[in-house]
Amino acid sequence: MGRNYTDVLEPGTDGRSTETTDDLFSVLSDANRRFVLAHLSQRDTPPALDPLAGALCEWDDDLSHEDARIALHHVHLPKLEDADLVEYGEQIELTDRAPESLALLDRL
Repeated sequence: MGRNYTDVLEPGTDGRSTETTDDLFSVLSDANRRFVLAHLSQRDTPPALDPLAGALCEWDDDLSHEDARIALHHVHLPKLEDADLVEYGEQIELTDRAPESLALLDRL
């Protein structure tokens, strides 16, 4: 018996549009961004960019620390911030919306 994804994939009555859902899936389609969200959710204190880059390059053997830092700063964190999943300043923190997105990934 297959799993019914209608509730997850269709726009809900809570005001989410199909476009919003598509944008979220686009942001979460990248494994490095999913790693960042999962890593941040497991920490007690928000990291700065360099420690996060270190964790990412340990997870992804194909990235050097500098490449991870550049990708985070110029690509991944801005996309996560635009999706309202992280706040990126001196430290990187999850927003209130991030746990809902992580729960969505768990349901899939």
